Amino acid sequence: MFAITLILLFVGVVAGVLAGLLGIGGGLVIVPALVWLLMARGLDGAEAVPVAVATSLATMLLTATSAVWFQHRRGALDWPAIARLAPAVAAGAAAGAGLAIVIPGRALALIFAGIVAVIGLRMLLATATRPLDRPAWPRLWWLAGPAIGAASAMIGIGGGSFNVPYLARNGYVMVRAVAIASACGWPIAAAGTLVFMLSTVELPGMDWHIGHVWLPAMALIGLAGMMTAPAGVALAHYLPAARLRRLFGGVLILVAIRMAVGIG
Repeated sequence: MFAITLILLFVGVVAGVLAGLLGIGGGLVIVPALVWLLMARGLDGAEAVPVAVATSLATMLLTATSAVWFQHRRGALDWPAIARLAPAVAAGAAAGAGLAIVIPGRALALIFAGIVAVIGLRMLLATATRPLDRPAWPRLWWLAGPAIGAASAMIGIGGGSFNVPYLARNGYVMVRAVAIASACGWPIAAAGTLVFMLSTVELPGMDWHIGHVWLPAMALIGLAGMMTAPAGVALAHYLPAARLRRLFGGVLILVAIRMAVGIG
């Protein structure tokens, strides 16, 4: 158990630093790491994928709280926009989590692989979304919000990879878009985690879980991510973030391929 604790803390540290350094969702790291750890512990791949997705989403209850407080203190949050988007992304997240429970684990792994490959390709090619010259407002929030929430909950991420480009195209400067996306990560995590926790599932050989959420991993990864994300933010001022984004984009594509071919 000591070795597993160290592994979970390490995953949280890596996810936290990368989130702060590159502005990516920690779930892109947490989900594949948990899948491989759970499979190494004897859990079937089809069972490991939804548990990893659910647990990754649950860690964001901790990390997103920290991010929201930090952004609020900076005065970067647009509360009227958040009030529109939050219920929409939460509704989508609940639906997405419900789908992730009923979809076979192999198919869920392929969905994760496909979305992560697209995100990785975008990072690899360094295609940044530029804010459009239009009044900032979340247009079509009633359509975009549920779609973003559902896609995010299905693969265990906070939605920043989708929300930031959406908000930038709706006139928000990048700093404000990132801040709003961070705040919207909490309702995605809350709604999705609740659905995953209410699910009834038997996980052979696994203790300390509520539904699909593995509680020790949620706590250890979440706390480690909360503590190390500020370090990633600080490193961003000294390291070549653009080059690192390309490198990590390539890594994500490899992770997507591994998830696609490695889950039976």
